[in-house]
Amino acid sequence: MQIDLTQSTNEVNRRNFFLLIRMILAVLVFGLCVFELFLSFRGLNSPVAMDQAQVARQIARGEGRTTKFLRPIDILDQQKIVKARTPKAEREKAAPNFNAFPDTYNAPLYTHILAGALRATGFHRFEETRMDGEVSNIYKGDRVIAGVSMGFFLISLILAYFLFSSVFDEVLACTVVAFMGLSQLMLRFAVSGLVQPLLMCELLAASFFIVAAVKSENRGTEFKTILCNLAVYVLLVLMSLSHPLGAWCLIGYTVFSAFAFRPLGMYGVFGLIFLALAVYYPEAARLAPMGGPTPKFLHSIYSSFGSDNVELLMRSSSDAAVPFSNSNFFLRLLGYLFSQLNTLYTYMGGILVTPFFLLAMFNKYKRSTTEQLKWAVCAMWMAVGIGITCFGHEGEMDGDQLHIIFAPFFAAYGTALVFNFLARLQLGTGFGAVRALVIFFMLLLSAGPFMFTLPQELSFSILTSARGIPQYPPYYPPALNGKLHDMTNPNDIVVTDQPWAVAWYADRKALWIPRTIDTLTRDLEPVFAKAGQGIQGFLITPTSHAMTRGGMSGIASTYVDFAPLVMEGKLLQLVPKHNMAFAELFNNQGTSQVRSRTLSNLVSSQGEYHFRNFLLGADIVYYSKEDVSELADKSKK
Repeated sequence: MQIDLTQSTNEVNRRNFFLLIRMILAVLVFGLCVFELFLSFRGLNSPVAMDQAQVARQIARGEGRTTKFLRPIDILDQQKIVKARTPKAEREKAAPNFNAFPDTYNAPLYTHILAGALRATGFHRFEETRMDGEVSNIYKGDRVIAGVSMGFFLISLILAYFLFSSVFDEVLACTVVAFMGLSQLMLRFAVSGLVQPLLMCELLAASFFIVAAVKSENRGTEFKTILCNLAVYVLLVLMSLSHPLGAWCLIGYTVFSAFAFRPLGMYGVFGLIFLALAVYYPEAARLAPMGGPTPKFLHSIYSSFGSDNVELLMRSSSDAAVPFSNSNFFLRLLGYLFSQLNTLYTYMGGILVTPFFLLAMFNKYKRSTTEQLKWAVCAMWMAVGIGITCFGHEGEMDGDQLHIIFAPFFAAYGTALVFNFLARLQLGTGFGAVRALVIFFMLLLSAGPFMFTLPQELSFSILTSARGIPQYPPYYPPALNGKLHDMTNPNDIVVTDQPWAVAWYADRKALWIPRTIDTLTRDLEPVFAKAGQGIQGFLITPTSHAMTRGGMSGIASTYVDFAPLVMEGKLLQLVPKHNMAFAELFNNQGTSQVRSRTLSNLVSSQGEYHFRNFLLGADIVYYSKEDVSELADKSKK
């Protein structure tokens, strides 16, 4: 028997070449992740991430799933619930416990993972981990939160490589990993502190068991098929516990499994059981002390079906203040759905081949695992799209933007479609070279804009890495972590346009500034008084006067009675030599027939909160009852 040494040598060379490519790819992607986390990192920039971080810190301290981010509508809803459950003789004195105010907006799994990271690094002890303004402008706790999401992103790259190597081949798997690692949007999510990288890991892990279930079905091993499907449902339940929209993945897979496996419908029943026992009833039990899941569901779908922005609902006294809009319900639903399709390429990370997934749906694959995984992913993605349509989102980096977790699958099937087209050209021995050239150009078009600007960003990051550049506007952590924390006490409440940042950076209870003065003085202050709480000051930041859409008219419609206070900082910047109090020009008696305090006697030179403390010039101003600047100076010394 003769051995073809030439063929054996070629095979060894081929394996060595792919090993080299994998090593280069791994080093490149890991280097980019290190660059994003340690050199170019500017801190957290998402209200959702900061909210999750401060809730996680409460958990790490042993205070349970409580929050320091107070929304007016939640306070008044909680007050009604507390009164209803208090004996009649004591109802007039009943009030919520603001030192342990329940969090109802963040899914439990991710916040507990963040709590573990904060506990392990010591960042649950606020005083011991405060910022030193002379060293860095970036809060180290932000990097801990971002490090968690970056860790899950790296795990998702590994899972994607092994999944697509088994479903397709090694070349395609490396291409998909390159698309993911060189996608600017994915890297931004990786350091955002948001939950999307964890969801991507869970979805990729569930896909391994979907493939195993299909293989078991083909081999006729029913018991293993059941076990694999149960594993899929467990992972999808974990997605639901990581983000409320994860439940829509479970719904989508329930529909798919009902038709994909025999006997028809049995696995769909399994899905409904998991949906009820592992998702709905636990959430209903958790939210029962807060009025049950119905109010929270109505609040969550308000982004799409409310008469105004959901922010205005959170800052109002009741649901009736900003009612739902019933006009053209189905037309609006279709409009939100098609708007997602219109921006799908952007939401998928700008990866060139992701739109080809929709064409790949018409291509039948020889491998049953590849074919069935395609339909499973499609069912889950469509279900999540319906969920996003109902719950709404506001951009590519929104906390509810879950299209990004399907990007690896869309990229894989899109790339496979391109490879199929090349195979049909019958290129013979030149197929490998042409395919390599096509991969290069696809990566260049997808990641080119990001990679071409990378050297400039790298040099700039190296020059500024000592102190760092925060996410300003609107966030300037040193002002909150330093001065504001020292100027305030832990017992009373700060009213602000940036409550998520105050709760995280300053570790203080923060009330989202209400829409109207009546909501504050007539509805909320009596509740605070019963609970032994007081309002210690007002903090105005660029969140309101620089980031609100629509300029002055946008500020007026968003902040209503408090709009003059929001605009005051900008006026002081324009005419710094004049010590004007813009609020004094507005002497109206609130928005209702009931007389309440005016803005001028609340926050002005003659009002209750008349001291202005400039934390960052006139951009960030803290209005207090007395001069508290000395407290910050003493603490600094």
